[in-house]
Amino acid sequence: MKRRLPLLSNSARRGLLLLEWVVVLVVLAVYIYSWQKPEKSLSRQKALSSYAQRKSSGSRPVVYAVAEEKVETFPFDPNTADSTTLLRLGLASWQVRAIYKYRAKHGRYHTPEEFKRLPGMTYELWDRLGPQVRIARQFQYIDEAEKQSFSQERNALQGREVEKTVLSHQKDSVAERSRKFDTVTQVDINAADTTELMRIPGIGTYRANKIVEYRRKLGGYRNAEQVMEACAMPDEILQWVKVSAEAPVRKVNVNKLSLQRLMSHPYISFYQARAIVEYRKAYGDIKGVEDLKGLEGFTPLKIEKLQAYLEF
Repeated sequence: MKRRLPLLSNSARRGLLLLEWVVVLVVLAVYIYSWQKPEKSLSRQKALSSYAQRKSSGSRPVVYAVAEEKVETFPFDPNTADSTTLLRLGLASWQVRAIYKYRAKHGRYHTPEEFKRLPGMTYELWDRLGPQVRIARQFQYIDEAEKQSFSQERNALQGREVEKTVLSHQKDSVAERSRKFDTVTQVDINAADTTELMRIPGIGTYRANKIVEYRRKLGGYRNAEQVMEACAMPDEILQWVKVSAEAPVRKVNVNKLSLQRLMSHPYISFYQARAIVEYRKAYGDIKGVEDLKGLEGFTPLKIEKLQAYLEF
């Protein structure tokens, strides 16, 4: 007698159907994975092979290209070189600013070793720039041998001057009073020599030489009060001096003179001379006083004193 299988309920049939779909999806997923894996492995092998070829040939992939700035090497003085020159030498902009700050604070680089302490200075950069550093003689320290020689010469000169002064005082002590003016007599300080200046009470050899020397540096006195800038003197001296109205003065051409020549004028400092030179390089000739008002150190009072001595 045949045995009959018990009939499945509806919920059991649905469970069997769901199980069949799960099995089919798992088989399909395994097939797809096994089909894609060789392609990924092959592409990885190709990439490794390509990298090995590039490495063996020495070539490197170029990611991007940046235009390199041309770096020049030439002799320069860090005391007078402007920002354009320093950038041409390959220094970074922040190093150029450091140089300007050092010059503003200390005034000068006296030795190449001082410039070697520039922030960011590497052995490679110093090997290239060190032999090119040229410190002008006026910025250098006097070495010990030269100091000793200079000291000996100065002592000998002072000894001779003292001897001459003693002899002069001994010979001229009686005649000294007779050379001085008895009454107030105004002397033109633009025309008088040291002998005439020494006739003014209160002015001796030292002050007379200082007045003449300052007149040469200044280019001529514009008013009598300027004589007090030559050296320390009592105010009473002013009643004995005058400046003729037509007295000409030697003018300073701000568009032609070098930094050192500009600095030689008593009314122009190192920083003002540097500002003039840098303005000329950046914008061309200075047209007039208005261009100076925006430069470093040129206050209205300074421009008022200096204006009579300038030409453009």
